Order: sequence, then structure tokens, then C-alpha cells
Amino acid sequence: MLIYCKYMFFIFLSSISFASLSVAAEEKETESGQPNILFILADDHRWDLLGKTHPIIKTPNLDKLADQGVRFSNSFVTTPICASSRISILTGLTERTHDYTFSRPPTGKIESENIYPKQLKNQGYTSGFVGKYEIKLTGEDFDRFDYFEPLLHSKTNTYKGNDIPQTNYITQRAKDFLERAQDSSKPWVLNVNFWNPHALDSDKKDQYHYPAKFEHLYTDISIPPAKLSDDATFAALPEFLKTSMGRVRWEYRYSNEALYQKMIKRHYRAISAVDEGVGQIIQQLEKLNMLKNTVIIYTGDNGYSLNERQLAGKWFGWEEDLRVPLIIYDPRNTSQQGQVIDKTVLNIDIAPTILDYARVAIPESYQGQSLVDLMEGKTPANWRDEFFFEHMYQPKRASIPPIVGVRNNTWKFVDFYKNDYIQLYNLKDDPQEKVNLAQLPEYKSKVEELRKRTAYYIDKYESQRTEEVKSRTSFLNSED
Repeated sequence: MLIYCKYMFFIFLSSISFASLSVAAEEKETESGQPNILFILADDHRWDLLGKTHPIIKTPNLDKLADQGVRFSNSFVTTPICASSRISILTGLTERTHDYTFSRPPTGKIESENIYPKQLKNQGYTSGFVGKYEIKLTGEDFDRFDYFEPLLHSKTNTYKGNDIPQTNYITQRAKDFLERAQDSSKPWVLNVNFWNPHALDSDKKDQYHYPAKFEHLYTDISIPPAKLSDDATFAALPEFLKTSMGRVRWEYRYSNEALYQKMIKRHYRAISAVDEGVGQIIQQLEKLNMLKNTVIIYTGDNGYSLNERQLAGKWFGWEEDLRVPLIIYDPRNTSQQGQVIDKTVLNIDIAPTILDYARVAIPESYQGQSLVDLMEGKTPANWRDEFFFEHMYQPKRASIPPIVGVRNNTWKFVDFYKNDYIQLYNLKDDPQEKVNLAQLPEYKSKVEELRKRTAYYIDKYESQRTEEVKSRTSFLNSED
């Protein structure tokens, strides 16, 4: 049956059976190598805001998940903005290849067909989605999902006649999916996309929202200053960054000490609310005896500036923009429990990893690499030591400068190519990215080397576009 609401619809295919799972059925699923897969995505959750690594923020459920699974300490996105990053997560492709961001056409037919929920659904998985969507794919969502509930950002949603905080609502709908799934012998993949801790853009006064129970969390502490948030650092920025959307949003988030304290604490509370939701979903898995056969993946869609350089946002290519948390829990893998992996991993690795866990063929078009070997303590010989990143969204209503760049374990090169401005950082000597070396004569050869590497990736990823994408007459990510 189909049930349509203003912003959501649910689809339950009649082929799904609802006979109680027996112990034998559970064992059969485990032996087949097809676990259930729970993918949880938070919006604007940067890498260092986990209780395990941060002196203030509280994320006990994520910390426990990391203790029982594997945490990746060098996880990055290839584009630091939600729409493009979410398409990269689904397709295993860089923005340069899939060509999707805000104001662009839907992702092409082949790219849309190859997203991992569709691939799993084709192979017998029940596919579910709840939460932030904000993307456009070619084709019908009911061909990709058996259960689909996209949500616009709001403070609350109505559940069983009551308005409840949106984070709680998303959690509850995820729990509802699991309750239905327990009565089927089919494996499932559930995508839970929290809006938090993204700011509610229409509310410039409070920005970040969370259940009332979190209102007093962090009130008894003082948030230390952000790195490089002094006046001199801001004064040294080029003019196009000083007048960018990053500065506009800074004005109503961090422009004085009282505002900074208020907004950072509200942001932290929004993350703690997501953490609570994660814990409740895991409790539901335990209650339904599903946890032992469910792989759980948690990550963020991009990083987030919290007054670094007196800017807000996530579009510029610094570490706070590109780095995200990544935790993978596989209950069948006890040998790597609590491990921290420092290899460079990317958002485009999520799709091949999920298909690999499900033992479903990985499309040859995917540009990411499965993380399953790393999870099992093995490092593939061809593992990357550098990656390409970019941001192509160029809205007319706001100044967000496009970028391309390359990062490896020592160097980062960023080219603001439409503003004739480049950056070069030595990440080993200068992990906070204080000193831009790009204009110093002794680094001219390093700049040229990394400029050529950037051009190499641009050519590589453009050549891997489908014919449909190549046929488009204009590209926002053109360097012209």
C-alpha cells in the first residue's frame, strides 16, 4: 500500500512476510554472511566532538560503540557540504564525478541505480530510510526503499498525536522499522539520517535544538576559545573569506563571548541528543535479539567550523571542515574490538563497505574502497595515502568560494581557483594550519607538485563521469 503525507510517505511491500524469526533463521542469516546493516549519519558532526577524545562533550553511547567496534581517526569527506557528501556516501563517487550539489540536476540514472540501498534491495534486503534527505536522485524512491520517510528540518514532528523533538521522532521511527523487521526472515539495511546537530537556519536566535532534558547540560562549564580565533588570524585572511558566508554566520553565532558560549553549548547538546538516539536504537536491537547480527556504522556528512579563524560553516578545506567521526561495529569481529585505525578513509568508502559486508557485488564505477579488510586487521597493498577534495556549490544568494585540493599525511594544498588564492600547509609541523606556506619561494616546487596532483584527480574523476553527466552543458565545478 502507499500512504502519502505532505513531506513523507511509507511503503511496505506486500511480499514482506511477518512470521516470527526462529533461532534457526537467525543462525542461517549469520552463516550466509548477510548481516543486517544500520547506517547512522549525523549532520555537521565533526571528528573531534566525541567524548572519547574531547574533554567536555558527552557521547557515552558512541564511546561505547567505539569501545566495542573500531574507530577511524583519519576519516574525511571529499566534499564538505551535506547534499554532495550524502550523494557521495550513497554512490561511492566524488562530487567531481556525480556532479550533484544544491541547484544541480538529479543524480544520473546509472548513479542512482548504483546507490547501495538499491543494490541491497535488488539482492533481497529490506531497505529503509528515515530522516534528512535533501537530495535528488533519478527514478522513484519506492524502487529504492521499502520504507521511506524523508523529513524537512524542524524543531518537532508529530508522533501518535504528540509533538516530540525531531531527534526523538527520527529515533522512534527507526525503532518502529526494527520492530517490523524482526518479523521477517529477510536481512535489512536501515539508513537513519539525523538533522542534528545542524543549525535550524530559520532560527538565528537559538540555531541548535534538542530535547528539553538537555537544556542544563554543559551549563556549569566554560568553553575554551577555538583555535586561531584571535583578531590577527582573521585580519590575515583574504578579503573574499572575510566577507564570505562563513563570516555572515559567524556574526550571529560566535561574534562575542556570551554568544560563543551559548551557541557552542547548544551545538554540543544537539550532538548529545543524537548520541542518546543512537543508544536507544541499539537498545531496540538488543531488545529484539537483532544486535548480534547487525553491523552498525556511524559518521557525519562533513565537518564544522566553531569559531576557528572567526568563521562559521564547513566549506573551506581546513581540517575542521573535512574531518568526520567514523565508527564501525561488527558484532562478529571481536579481535579488533576497541581498535583505532589511522589509515586515511573517506565518505566514498561507505557504499563499498556496506555492500562488502552484505556480500553483494560492488559496482565497478565506485571510487571508494571497502573498509572490511581494515576492520579485520589487514591493510590492502594499494591503500591510499592522499585524497582529492573539492566544493563546487556557488550560490547566488551567498558567498561560498569553490575549492579544489589534495591532502596527504604531510601536505595539504587548497586552491580557491575563482579567487586566485592558494594555501599550502605542512600538517606534520603545523597541524593547526596556522601558517600558509604557498607564497614562500622555497615551497614553489611543492606547490607545483600538488597543483599537478590536483589536476590529475580532476582529469581522472571527470573521465569517470557517465555519458549522461558528460552531456550536461555546464558544470559548476569547472575551473573556467
